[in-house]
Amino acid sequence: MLIGCLLGGVLLLGCALLVPAHFRAVDAAAVEGAGRARAGTTLAGEGLAFLSVEKVGPAKMLWRVAQAENAPKADVLARGVATFAQENPSLVALGGATPLLEKTDLAPSAKEPQPIVEILARRTAREKTLALLQTSRRPGVQQILKNRQLASTVHFPAATSSSGQAFDAAILTAGLLYQGDYFTPNFRDAFEGLAMLANRGQSSDSLELVYLDLLSLGKRLDWVSLTELIKQVNDLNTLRELAEAMRANEEASPSIYSAAVLSGNAAGVAKYLTKFSETGLNDLNFALRHGRGAVELLVQNQQRIYYGGVRGKIVGYNPFGAFFYALVPAAVASHFGALLIKYALLLLAAFCIARAIGSFAPLGHRFGVRLAGDSVFTLALTFVIAVAIEPFLGLPSQANPFPLRIQIPNLAAAAGIQLSPLTPNFMNTLSLVSLITFFAVQALIYVWCLSRLARIRREAVPPSMKLRLIENEDLLFDAGLYVGFVGSVLSLILMSIGIGKISMMAYASTAFGIIFVSVLKIFHVRPLRRQLILESEVNS
Repeated sequence: MLIGCLLGGVLLLGCALLVPAHFRAVDAAAVEGAGRARAGTTLAGEGLAFLSVEKVGPAKMLWRVAQAENAPKADVLARGVATFAQENPSLVALGGATPLLEKTDLAPSAKEPQPIVEILARRTAREKTLALLQTSRRPGVQQILKNRQLASTVHFPAATSSSGQAFDAAILTAGLLYQGDYFTPNFRDAFEGLAMLANRGQSSDSLELVYLDLLSLGKRLDWVSLTELIKQVNDLNTLRELAEAMRANEEASPSIYSAAVLSGNAAGVAKYLTKFSETGLNDLNFALRHGRGAVELLVQNQQRIYYGGVRGKIVGYNPFGAFFYALVPAAVASHFGALLIKYALLLLAAFCIARAIGSFAPLGHRFGVRLAGDSVFTLALTFVIAVAIEPFLGLPSQANPFPLRIQIPNLAAAAGIQLSPLTPNFMNTLSLVSLITFFAVQALIYVWCLSRLARIRREAVPPSMKLRLIENEDLLFDAGLYVGFVGSVLSLILMSIGIGKISMMAYASTAFGIIFVSVLKIFHVRPLRRQLILESEVNS
């Protein structure tokens, strides 16, 4: 029974470890599987779709990411972009065909798409754009143009001042977006309300921050690319987070743009980058390499990617690989369902191991008593294994609320700050190792006590003598509590001298001692004492 339970427990534990689902992470295999489930929606495929409607700017943004990530058919997209630029030089500067601006002659022929703000930095371009917008019959556009007369500005010099070209360019960009129906209804209503309040004499602080965000995006995107992104922005907060992300990660702007456009969920991408300011870009790039389905899954789950480590080598061999890849579609279809499978297997594995340890002391108890004792031990063992195998448990939050706002006097000052690099979390590893160590020590003491009980039961002496032998072992049976208290004291001492915040270790040490001693005395010592008392009375 011992060998059978141990082998069954190890086998079930191995199966649980191969399930591609986690509490605080989305498995890399599930991300890849989601990309395969939507074949054709790759970076190259989406880029070619943009080219088919004469939008070379978005296509080139997707190509830059596809090339950097070595995505499938990136060379095909590169040839398509080059061919389009060669055949349509007049459309390249603005990023493609744009009915709204096609008669304004804002930009000359160019080999590369030009950021719209750089185009509007020229006085002649702003004058042509202003003349176009002044003919608009839309009240919202006229409210935006009135913002050019604001004098008491907070973040910008006034648009009519000698250094007001940045504010003027931002206002004209917003007017063009409004006129072209590129704002979503929610965004349009909120933005128009801020413009109207500022025109009535209220503070323009909030409005200028929106203009700052539009200016930041316009410095990095051509006109057509900007319109495609703005179509996905449903509120002012999403615009702010996307702009801040691009300011803080200048070189990653194509990846941020591609993720927002490819997934159609700019708010989700912005939230993800804010939530995981250190690892979010790496994970987004991994998902972009595998296409739209992968990005959608990552943004929907709002969790980091777990890449597997040693598991990647194990699944290269059958039957491990066959079992693992059979569960990938389930992880893609239902994260909760895959977790349910994983922890059902883990509970069964822990129960088998608990039963194997319990077989060290064949005390002949009733089935219900044995089951209760094994169940308590199973839950404790499951908790420890879960803490050990679940990725990213105990790691500090990466949330970056972007509190810094920059007041800029000109176009060149809209640059952001660099995020701090990701550093390894040593204290999380220390806490995890300590937790497992305390559990292992308590488990060894528990097995030792069970073996002592089994030895006493096998002694060829009267029941009354066995009772006295059990009383003699009381200190041993309480050893788990003593060790737990010692571990707690050591943890608190380490914490007091500045070795991290490891109070969890102190609680865990005592908790494991209480659990193991309780299981030992309630489900093993007490039933044996009762049996011996009854036998003593019968013999007397």
